[in-house]
Amino acid sequence: MYYFDNSATTRYLPRCAMRAIKRELNHSSNGGRSGHADAVKTAVKISAIRTFFCKYLSANEVIFTKNCSEALNIVIFGTLKKGAHVITTVTEHNSVLRPLYKLEKENRITLSVVNADNFNRINPAHIERLCRPETQAVIVNATSNVTGASADIRAIGEICRRNGISFIVDAAQALPHEDINMKRDNISFLACAGHKGLHGPQGTGFLAINSDTPVKPLLYGGTGTNSDSVYQPRTLPEALEAGTLNSAGIIGLGEAAKWTVKNRKKINAKIEKLNSIILYGLKNMKNVEVYTPDGATSGVISFNIVGFDSGEVGDILNQKYKCAVRTGLHCAPLMHNFLGTLERGAVRVSAGYNNTPRQARYLVKAIRQISGN
Repeated sequence: MYYFDNSATTRYLPRCAMRAIKRELNHSSNGGRSGHADAVKTAVKISAIRTFFCKYLSANEVIFTKNCSEALNIVIFGTLKKGAHVITTVTEHNSVLRPLYKLEKENRITLSVVNADNFNRINPAHIERLCRPETQAVIVNATSNVTGASADIRAIGEICRRNGISFIVDAAQALPHEDINMKRDNISFLACAGHKGLHGPQGTGFLAINSDTPVKPLLYGGTGTNSDSVYQPRTLPEALEAGTLNSAGIIGLGEAAKWTVKNRKKINAKIEKLNSIILYGLKNMKNVEVYTPDGATSGVISFNIVGFDSGEVGDILNQKYKCAVRTGLHCAPLMHNFLGTLERGAVRVSAGYNNTPRQARYLVKAIRQISGN
């Protein structure tokens, strides 16, 4: 099987991460709950990984979650005030849209949605035009999981700085492909998945915080601190990490992320090369509609073949050509509505460090044969 679904979940886990996961599972303990040596070791490891991510992103604090969706839910439900105005975009994933539309339906917030431009990118000026005194937050995904187009995070962050607005970033598809510095880019909160570009295991993610805005917990329960009280502690990270953490997953993610950051240039160069092979090939086929703009470097490319449903193309690639891709709406209904693909969805291919140029050329050849080019 040629695996081109890395933006859903990476297939490449570095050996250091797999060794760390196995080691932790063989010596399981609940860090922060017990005082014996193994529990203390686990707690120290998790603390070191928290420090690594804070340094990598220039964040003040990091909260570990089971995925990016949980991280986004924590900050959306935990910070938005009643009556707040929120600006977001058509490119967002349902992990942003569903919480926001729930709050809007309950008349707790008002919502403005920015359309993409003719290149399927978000123009920062369109965000600035919608800012008003009651605007509390701008929520933007750094890289679209549908088209692979990246937003100008630095420019949007500067708009938020000038207007005193909280800036929330969904970085699920962006790291390590984009250079993100929360302090420089004025990002208040950044949510990220562990199992995509950072090459960590499923069941991991985090919320990075660079703001003094209080965050109400989404989940209440045991934290290992203030156990004499029936009320949730207020200090971070414990206030937002109720229950037992996924120690093996977090420690594996930490090793994977360290490896990824260390090899970032090599990884990005390889994925950009694979991207160019696939994107160039697709854009030279007359019966193929490509939604990914030139210059996209995240590995995410989406397209449709004229006369085919996206699911049909995915089935042919899977069964006849042994290529794994993603089809459908990719949990981003507003973007598909904008692209005019709400009925048939789109085929998404996402190259990763596990892929080779030969595999990319094979995929292009398969699509050419299906499309009759």
